[in-house]
Amino acid sequence: MKTVPAHIAAQRQAGSATLAHGLRITRRDGLIYGFTSAVETAFIGGVRYDAAQGLDVSQVVWNAGLGVDNLELTTLDDGSLFTRTEVFGGIWQNAKFVIFEYDYQNPTAGIDALTAGTIGNVTLSDGKITVELRGLQQYLQQPVGEVTSKTCRARLGDGACKVNLTPFTFTSSVSAVTSRAVFTSSNLASQENDADYFGEGLLTFTSGDCRGITQKVRTYTTAGVITLAIAMPANIQTGDTFSVIAGCRKRLQDCRDKFSNVLNFQGEPDIQGPDSLTAPPSEAV
Repeated sequence: MKTVPAHIAAQRQAGSATLAHGLRITRRDGLIYGFTSAVETAFIGGVRYDAAQGLDVSQVVWNAGLGVDNLELTTLDDGSLFTRTEVFGGIWQNAKFVIFEYDYQNPTAGIDALTAGTIGNVTLSDGKITVELRGLQQYLQQPVGEVTSKTCRARLGDGACKVNLTPFTFTSSVSAVTSRAVFTSSNLASQENDADYFGEGLLTFTSGDCRGITQKVRTYTTAGVITLAIAMPANIQTGDTFSVIAGCRKRLQDCRDKFSNVLNFQGEPDIQGPDSLTAPPSEAV
């Protein structure tokens, strides 16, 4: 059973106007950010809750059933926190959040956690940021169980695939740039000369304006030319460093010939389709 701190309960009962909302966001890279609806910045549990950015959270409503508690956070955009590069690069996607209530005149008197979940879509417009906050029930909306498929349903390196990604991960740098989606890495070409070796692999920039952003590789050529599935939100520069994991197109031949992992292949390439199963019998020859 949830226990409300005595000070918060007393302030509520008295109709105090000093209660405020705090929001703590923990990004996937481990960085923690705090916001408060109060006029004064607070330090709670070693985290700074910034009042300068401003905070407006839509009405908090809990569903009795299993529906997702969707909220919206609106805060000012001064370009210092929610940068366009990070927003469009997906750095904030699926970050964890906690919303709580506290007394901004006595922030050490305890907090009352109201809800928690993950961040969905982030929208930049008219000098403000709108962030979708999804409740924990979102996880219950995901499909449970598996269906048959000709291609592998596992993700390269996950618990079902079991491939050790270390020998298939490479580091290199950009030697020439064509666009935000196409560039060349001559050093990478000297490491792996197989055409399309990195196709469908994941590439993460480790320096430059795109640092920390991960994108899928659409194609790779033996000349070291990499084409990304989606253009990066910032310019790619010569000398930018990155790491890239070999790609898997989820075919049986990839699992067998490239990763020597056919025993963990999570697909059924030889399964008969509906047309074969419902076709009338043919005459024996």
